[in-house]
Amino acid sequence: MSWASDALPNLPAVTQSLLAGKSVSVVLDLGLCKPGSSEAKPTKTRGGLRIDAFRITEDGTLAFADDHFTVNREDKPINQFLRYRVHADGTAEFSMTIFSVPNYQQMDKTLTYNCAIGKGLSFFAAD
Repeated sequence: MSWASDALPNLPAVTQSLLAGKSVSVVLDLGLCKPGSSEAKPTKTRGGLRIDAFRITEDGTLAFADDHFTVNREDKPINQFLRYRVHADGTAEFSMTIFSVPNYQQMDKTLTYNCAIGKGLSFFAAD
């Protein structure tokens, strides 16, 4: 089993890999991004995921999302929805919305951050 991956330096490389059916992962470092809303505070949070479903719009924007169940600091179950939008110029928005479980009422305001490929957002394609 190979663990090697190639860094994808720009959006055309990312979309080309996705459209070729390659496995593409994204790594997010919010410490390198800027808060995009007054509710979002600077943070050193990092994470990543493998892109499953995605959409490329006519203007070249790549959009994908992830949601998962977890527990908050009060040990209450929540559903966390993460949304990524990467534009043709390499700039990107990341947002996080939290919903209560089981009624899916939004908790707090959506937090947004402004990033860019190479500045908080990195993509990798599996060999």
